[in-house]
Amino acid sequence: MAISKFDKQLQIEQIRYIETEHPLDCDAEPWSLDQSGQGDFEERLWRRAKCLIQQHDFSALLARAARVAGYAKALALILAVVLGALGTVYAVTDSQTINIYWLLLVLLGFNVVSMLLWLTGISLNVEGLTSGMLARLTSWLPGHLESKALVRENLDRKKAGMLADRAWLACSFSGPVGKWHFSKITHQLWLAYLFAGLFFLVLLLMVRQYDFAWGTTLLSHNVFVTLTESLSVPLDMLGFATPSAEQVQQTRIGSLQMEPVSESGAELRYLWAQFLIAALLCFGILPRFMLWCWSLLMYHRACRLFKLDYYLPYYIGLRQRMMPLASHSEVIDASSAPLDDFHSPALRPVSHTLPAEARWIAVELGGEIRWPLASIGVNNDLGQVVDRETLANIMQRLRDSQYPVIAIAVSSVRPPDRGVQRIIASLVSASEQRWLVLLQKNAEETVTEKRLASWYRLADGCGIPADHVISLIQGEASNEA
Repeated sequence: MAISKFDKQLQIEQIRYIETEHPLDCDAEPWSLDQSGQGDFEERLWRRAKCLIQQHDFSALLARAARVAGYAKALALILAVVLGALGTVYAVTDSQTINIYWLLLVLLGFNVVSMLLWLTGISLNVEGLTSGMLARLTSWLPGHLESKALVRENLDRKKAGMLADRAWLACSFSGPVGKWHFSKITHQLWLAYLFAGLFFLVLLLMVRQYDFAWGTTLLSHNVFVTLTESLSVPLDMLGFATPSAEQVQQTRIGSLQMEPVSESGAELRYLWAQFLIAALLCFGILPRFMLWCWSLLMYHRACRLFKLDYYLPYYIGLRQRMMPLASHSEVIDASSAPLDDFHSPALRPVSHTLPAEARWIAVELGGEIRWPLASIGVNNDLGQVVDRETLANIMQRLRDSQYPVIAIAVSSVRPPDRGVQRIIASLVSASEQRWLVLLQKNAEETVTEKRLASWYRLADGCGIPADHVISLIQGEASNEA
């Protein structure tokens, strides 16, 4: 069975949550099965996640949150149907009379308020107004209910299941995906409520004869006449029969003067029945259905645009294992460049290598790393940015000559900041291919995962792909040169 891209990313993220607490071992290296070296990082992550799921029998464990959420959603839909039916029955004031405007308030009033709040939340991006209480219930239950099948399992597996549930909730009910997921569920619940109310209203009108009435204590009767006339405008355009102002006045409690069996009374009951059914369809079900369709389209769009945060330390470590960096000879010049300037901590070379025609620019390396490096030719070195004057000179050289490949060398031990990001972004703005090289003076200099993640995020902000971020260690020969 085909699996969508979002579902793949969801399972990858569930494995990440589990491995954050319990590292997992895979018997094979599925990312290396493709001997051609093809396949992007996400595809390799999916192969690895699939291997771990099969090896550790995580299939049922990872699907538990979705299954429990489905049960919770089904219960919420049943509750919405019951409430819709009770609302219709409650509007019947006695065995023979239906309170017209009370029925509209119960079935349409709260629904319209909910739609206005949802539209306000979507427009202003207010999360609390876009989800709704019943939709939030479906996200709360999976995190608090544990499958009975796990009661006899060991503690580690139960903890892994809870972590997988947490990852599922984080991906499915947060960000753009969560906003439209909540919206989709909210509209489904209201549609269930409205359809149930409409069904029971039609059922009652089919099997029993009702009179229609309305009354008020504080408001003027002209308010309800005007309201009925306003609601009747679109209904008349759609071909539904609606009561006139005189007929509205005639059904007010205290002024009802018609015989239940008279011809005029039957016509009036028919007009009010059509009016109520048409109002539910036009002002309740149809708008909700349109909003549900919109939310469904936006939800699928958000799923297609969903991206994993590859700048987390977990993914950075996996990238170094799955897509290791090439040796220095491949990065600079595979045929002639010396091998002593740098040595890469990577496991094995892959096809992601820096082209030999790359032009190098160093940015504020400090005094510990000497520039230019011995392995970089004079024609390939554009200089080092140390102040405004050197930056202006290099920018002028870039404007005079268009270089398709630019490699920016920085010291990985220094913390990246906005100033460095602005400089790098301006230097690579006109290049077709961009690289960021993180230099270390020696292997003893440790770069924390947090610092490395910050450099990856800076690269992303400058339009440099994560595959074009290289970590290299300066060799002793370069220092002695």
